[in-house]
This record gives sequence, structure tokens and C-alpha cells, in this order.
Amino acid sequence: MSTPEAPKDNPFCKSQESRKTQENAIRTLFIIATYVILLSAAFIFGDIIIKGTPVLASKGWSFIFKKPQTLNVIEVEKSDHIEVPVKNFDSIIESNAKHSDLFTNIKEVQHQTNVTTFDIAPGSVIGEGYLKNLEKQNKGFYLRFDKRDTQSPVAFTLESPKSITLRNPEFESLKASAPEIVPAEVEVAERNLSKFEVTIEEGEYPIGKSAHDALVPTKLVFQMRQTFADDEPDKINQVIIPSTQTITVEAAVYFAAFDEDERGTLPLSAEESIPNKILFHTFELPAGTHAVAPDALAILEKHGANSQHNTARGSIIFNNKKPLTLTVPSNEFEELRKANPGLQISNVSNQDIASTYISFSLSKDAELRFDIDDYEAITLGNKASGNFIPLSEKTHSYSGGGILGPIVGTALLVIICMVVALSTGIATSVFLNEYAAKGKFIATVRLAMLNLAGVPSIVFGLFGLGLFVILAPTLTSQPNVESKLIIPIAPIASDIGAREVEDKKIYVSEEKMGTDEVRNLAAAAGSTRFYDGWQYISFQGWGTCMLAGGFTLAIMVLPVIITSCEESLSAVPMGFREASLALGATKWQSIRTAVLPYAFPGILTASILGITRVAGETAPIMFTAAVAERSDLPWQGINATGLDAFVGFLQQSVQALPYHIYTVAGRIPQSEYTEPMQYGSVLVFMMIVMTFAAFSVWLRIRIRNKIKW
Repeated sequence: MSTPEAPKDNPFCKSQESRKTQENAIRTLFIIATYVILLSAAFIFGDIIIKGTPVLASKGWSFIFKKPQTLNVIEVEKSDHIEVPVKNFDSIIESNAKHSDLFTNIKEVQHQTNVTTFDIAPGSVIGEGYLKNLEKQNKGFYLRFDKRDTQSPVAFTLESPKSITLRNPEFESLKASAPEIVPAEVEVAERNLSKFEVTIEEGEYPIGKSAHDALVPTKLVFQMRQTFADDEPDKINQVIIPSTQTITVEAAVYFAAFDEDERGTLPLSAEESIPNKILFHTFELPAGTHAVAPDALAILEKHGANSQHNTARGSIIFNNKKPLTLTVPSNEFEELRKANPGLQISNVSNQDIASTYISFSLSKDAELRFDIDDYEAITLGNKASGNFIPLSEKTHSYSGGGILGPIVGTALLVIICMVVALSTGIATSVFLNEYAAKGKFIATVRLAMLNLAGVPSIVFGLFGLGLFVILAPTLTSQPNVESKLIIPIAPIASDIGAREVEDKKIYVSEEKMGTDEVRNLAAAAGSTRFYDGWQYISFQGWGTCMLAGGFTLAIMVLPVIITSCEESLSAVPMGFREASLALGATKWQSIRTAVLPYAFPGILTASILGITRVAGETAPIMFTAAVAERSDLPWQGINATGLDAFVGFLQQSVQALPYHIYTVAGRIPQSEYTEPMQYGSVLVFMMIVMTFAAFSVWLRIRIRNKIKW
């Protein structure tokens, strides 16, 4: 029997050599494409490993557990007996491992610091600057005061006699409030100066900060459209003059506020120079400590009587219920006591605290690297001796220290994101797969989710900026003046502390009035918030914080999680559901016990995919959460307790590892010193992602071995 002839169009026929050649060519093409991808990945990851490993090897665990810092590259002269604290010396050696042979004559030395410990009684009165010093020197001490004192005496110290010259009005005010400080012999002189009578027409004008500050003490009635920020001294804002006004001003105010040749000064419709004779009184203040009334010190401060009192606001009253135990260097204690007559101090004791320093020599001139903390420590420690002599200095932002802050910030953003995304995503996938009836609407929802998965991440960043940073509602008793919508909820019984009012620039309304009226008064006073004893829902946004960033990332990753979870649920055989229902279980019991456990490996995969994606995103957090530099970790520097502390924690901006890499690689000048930080950060980031991936594979295999169907 003859064998039938194979069809000519059969691609698997060996007799058709051309088809075989074509198959081999396609196979070769696929092999080449695969190996090109593998080689490209090997080149990229190999470059990161080769350049990043030496960074981790040289810096060790400090690269993980130190925060990013500015790197100072200093040319230093050969010198002996340079001293630095032990912890800083170890860091300096680590940063200059290639030049370790330069450090010679290394030995430990002990320094004794004398400190004074004392108790401050409730009701004590202290100057604002002195309180802030106490808070810096006593970790964890933060006074939430309620009142200020503008009447109690304050004091200042003169190291040597000082000549004071005052105009007649100031002299008379000083004599009335502090007659004991004015000597019997006072030299009086008469000088001719000019005042100016000026007329300003009703209207709206551009004004600069210097002109604004000069006009504040005058009788001119005006209203600012926007307050001046301290970090924008050259900015021009709009001022409203509600009616035509004529005022008389000193020459200094005239040239600061009405000189039309200067930018940001007001135009005048009329002006007249008025001759004015001024009496000047000159006298000498002796050296020593002088206690005077606050208004007297306010006058003397303008003429060189330095102190840390805030004479404009007054002194601070301690509202502690029991004595507070604090510690200061002994050489500052007497100044603290003398400058604050109202400070009630008891149980004073002195003690010596030993500090260990490292003394070393530099064998020759060298160029050394110092993180900013180490540089400040070595500069301060050798300021008196002059043994550390920098010849030149170059700084490189974010190129020193480590990446603890970015790692912590990334972890917090991922945790917030996954809590929101997983709870919402799993619930949505369960509804779509188990409850929703099939139809055009559900099909449209699924199509929309697939489309959202392909939206660029920067679009989600802009969405988060608009929704969470600017417009999100919040429950507060201190609404922003510029809030889009404010809804009163209920009155509250507690009052607001004076320190909170000052720190947050809150306008406090003492009278009952409408919300809009209070808001207008707060805006006119230059306050950013107001308080009138009511709790509000205010659509003022959450600001740039980890909460806004976490929610933005959650919305971005939701389509991926919902789709993956729904596919996992669909893969569970229908018989599991039917058997459970047949045994009398409810719909939810069936889903919870017979569906979700078997879908868990797929849900776990979706979670890991979501974590790895959001951990590497830069664009969304750039607008909503991340900052380039932050000295504190998110839980540090929160001066609140209870629920307020937790809310304050969530409202912190954070560093994030992808944004830190972007900053170091693209936003600062590049140099040989920035490259190690780039590759070290990327290598650590890659290791973190690979660790998560490996853990997910191990966990998924283990769960699948336990749950078989």
C-alpha cells in the first residue's frame, strides 16, 4: 500500500524545507530577543551592584541607620590635638576610610561639664527666649502655656557701661516706667528734624514688606490682601486703602513707605514738609543687671540693651501643676536667674558630667569629608583652641549620612496605602465577583478599572494634590481662613492654649458672631486660622503629608489589586460555593469560609505587586507627601498628646526613597560625591524589593501546599 502524499500547505511536513527554515529563523529571533532582555537586565543590575556594593561596604550599617546629610569636603591644615566626641570620630573615620593613615596620636580624653539642676515652681514667669533655650537643653520638655505676663519686671545685663541717647517722648516714657534707671545727670540736646504730612487716596496699591512694616505703627487704616511670608522679603502684595486719609509721619517712615522711586511704596496725592524740633537725652547706664518694666526694656532694646525677652508679647507664665526639674550648663544658670526676676527656683544642685572625646593629629594637609553633624561637632569642639583649621570648604547636598529617613518614609507610605487599598480592593472584588449581577454596567466598571491601571502616575499625583492636599474635609476647631467650605458641627467646652494660638497664627474670637464674620476678621488680622469655640467640618485639605500621599498611592494601585483579587476569586471552583450553601451557610459565610481562604494566594500576589509598585513611585508623592530634606523622623518633634499626637503624626511630610534618589540624581549638581549616594540608595532599594518578592514567593508556596483543591 503506497503512502499518501503530504499536503503541500502542511507547515509540519519535513519535505518542505522552506517552512523548516522559516521556523528556525523565528525560533532564533525569539531566542535573541530573550537573551537581549536578560543581558540588558544583567547589565543594569550588574552596574548597580558593582557601583553600590563598595558604598555599603565602606559605610556599613550606618548607611541604613543614619539620615541623609549635607557632605562637607574640607581642605584642612596639618594640626595637633584636634578633639571631637567619640561618636563623631567613628563617623569621621568611616567617611575618610581611604585617608585613615592621616589620623595619628589617637587617644581618649575626658572633659568635665558642670551642670545645674533645679526645680521651677508653678506660676513662675520667664522670657520667651530663655524658655526656648530650656526646651533645647532638656529633651522632652515642652511648655504648653496658657497666659503671658506683660507687667512683671524683666532684666538685662550690661557687661560694661553703655551710653544711651533717646528722643524726648521715649525718654519721658522710660523715666515714668523705670525712674530708678535714669541717672540725675542727663545731657540734653536740641536738633531740627522734619515730619511729613501726607495724603493717600482711596484705592488698592502694590506694597512691599519694608513699606508695610513702616506703616503698621502709624495711624493709617489699611487692609492687606495677603500677609508677608518671612522667607519672601522681596515679594509685593496688594494693600487696600478704604478711604482717602491724611496722616503725619516721621522722616524714616516717609522714605520707607512713600518714596515713589522705591519698589513697593505707596503713591501720594499731596505731601507737606513740617519743621520739627526734637529734644535728645543722653545718659550712661552702668554695667550690671538691671530689672525694669517690660515697656522700659522695649525702649532700651532699640539702643543696645540685649536680652532674650519678648517685650512685644510679654513673658510666659508656667502653668505646670507641680514643680518641673530642669538642667542647664552652670555658666548659663546665673544669667537665667538674673534675667528673670519672676522665676521661682528651688532645690538647686551642681554636678559634673564626664564626656569622652577623641584627641588626634593630622600628619599632613589633606582633603577630608565630613557629614554636617560631624563638621559642626569638630568645629564647635575646637573653636577655642583653633587646632582645626579649614582652608576651603565645598558642600554637596544629601551626599552624606545614610538613608534612614527615606526608608522610614517609604515604609509608612506603603503601610497607609496598603491598609486603604487592600481593605477597599478586596471588598470591591468580592462584590464584583460574588454579588454583582452581570450586565453592561458591571462590564463598564471593569473596563474603567482596566483603563485606570494604564493612567500615568503623575496624573494620580495631580489628582491627589487637588483632592487630598487642597480639598479633603477635616474635623477641626481651628479652620483655615482660606478653606473652601466650613460647616459648623457643635460647640466645644475646651479653650485653646496661648502657645498654640501664637505658633499657628490663630485668630481667637471672644464674641459670638457668624462664621463668615470671624473668618473676615481673621483674614484682616493676618491670621491663617481662627477659633471661636465651635467644632467644624472644614474642606481645607490635609496639606502635604503622609496621609495624603498614602491615599493617593492607594487610589493609583486599586485597579491592579481589584483585578488581581477578582481573578483569584473567579479561579475558586463554583462547587465550593454550592457545597457550602447546601449545608445551610449564608452567602457571606460561604464567601468567608469556602472562597476567600482558597483565593488568598492570589490576593497575596496582588498585595506584593501593589507594594512593589507604590514603593517605587515618585510622581504621586512629589505633590502630596515627600520632601527632599527633613532633620526629624516623622514621630519626632510632635508636641501633642493622645489623639492630637496621632493626627499630628499622620500630618507629617516625609522623605521617601524614590524621591530621595530622584533628588540626588537629578535635582542637585552632580559630582564624584553624589554618585555613591545614588548607587548605594538604588542598591538598597533593589534589595528591599527583591526581599519582598522572595518572601511573597515563599509564603505563596507554603499557603498553596496547605490549601489544595
